[in-house]
Amino acid sequence: MNLTEAWRDFLAGWAGGSLGILCGHPLDTVKVRQQALLVSPLQCLRITLRHEGARGLFKGLAFPMASAGAVNAVFFGVYYNCLRWLGDGAASASAPLLHVWAAGSVGGVVQLAVAVPVEVVKIQLQTRTGAGGAWARHYQTPAGGPLGCLAELYRRRGPAGCYRGLHVQLLRDVPASGAYFVLYEALSRWARERRLPPAPSVLLAGGAAGLLSWTLILPLDVLKSRIQADCPDRPQFRGVLHCAQITVLRDGPAALLRGFTAMSVRGFVVNAATFFGYEYAMVGIRWLL
Repeated sequence: MNLTEAWRDFLAGWAGGSLGILCGHPLDTVKVRQQALLVSPLQCLRITLRHEGARGLFKGLAFPMASAGAVNAVFFGVYYNCLRWLGDGAASASAPLLHVWAAGSVGGVVQLAVAVPVEVVKIQLQTRTGAGGAWARHYQTPAGGPLGCLAELYRRRGPAGCYRGLHVQLLRDVPASGAYFVLYEALSRWARERRLPPAPSVLLAGGAAGLLSWTLILPLDVLKSRIQADCPDRPQFRGVLHCAQITVLRDGPAALLRGFTAMSVRGFVVNAATFFGYEYAMVGIRWLL
């Protein structure tokens, strides 16, 4: 395998991930607050804008923007390099969908090393509302920024605090990652067979793959948000099953589907932008290198 080609995947993944985060973060904030604080999307938007202004929708952006490149570089880099290894260097366009699923699942596992601390910090900052009684009472990190939040988590719980929610994120990300790339490749091949324009095809395939794969794992995403927004010292949830039980008993089964609207719009927008950024960054990188 060409070493230069391998590193191109990591660089293009960095570019695509950063573009996706930038486009989708306000919707992600609404989704996370809706899931963790159990409010409607309109109520979440109204309270956020009233007490924090538009800046409130961008809380927690700095850390994912700085690290989204790393997460997606690992995710896309591992995926494409694993796919080449499975196919003896064959391009993804001709790879069997079983290989695509396997490579996507491996990428989903490996990226957790970076993605879990990023998610914990992001969610802790996104749920730091500072709005007094306007929200239901909940834990709020005393840290004012991403590095301070990471240091606070480490101080209180050590490495385990930085990786809170690893189990539920593993359950969420691995099947979703396999499905994500299978859907993207299947839709891309369908578009190529019909000779559709490249740019709209990438946006449509990436957006639809993101929307469908996120829909599959929405209840796990709700549980992940609640676990990672919890107090590090005195958590109210002992694990994934306990969180699911408490959520259903207190708020009904529908609580496991909270955030669907924000997730749907965000899933399409973010993943359309991510794949668009990846594909066209790869074009630019190949031209430069």
